Amino acid sequence: MERAEITEKVIACVKDSLGLADDAELTEATTLKDLGADSFDQLEIMVALEEEFGISLEDALDGGDIRSVDTIGQTVDLVRAQL
Repeated sequence: MERAEITEKVIACVKDSLGLADDAELTEATTLKDLGADSFDQLEIMVALEEEFGISLEDALDGGDIRSVDTIGQTVDLVRAQL
């Protein structure tokens, strides 16, 4: 799967999990903190990504802590590493 396709799906999951408008502008540099995501939101995003891509992210994270992922780009990298 190409990075652009993964990025598109990650952004869709983030928007859906946070209840953002479809036309919200997100880039790989966008931080989850800037979007107002708290640790519960980040966990919800992780679960959505696992379901979307059929992967497990817990082992890929530093100690299983989703808070170690700051940006959309880091999230894309994390997903790509598990595919």
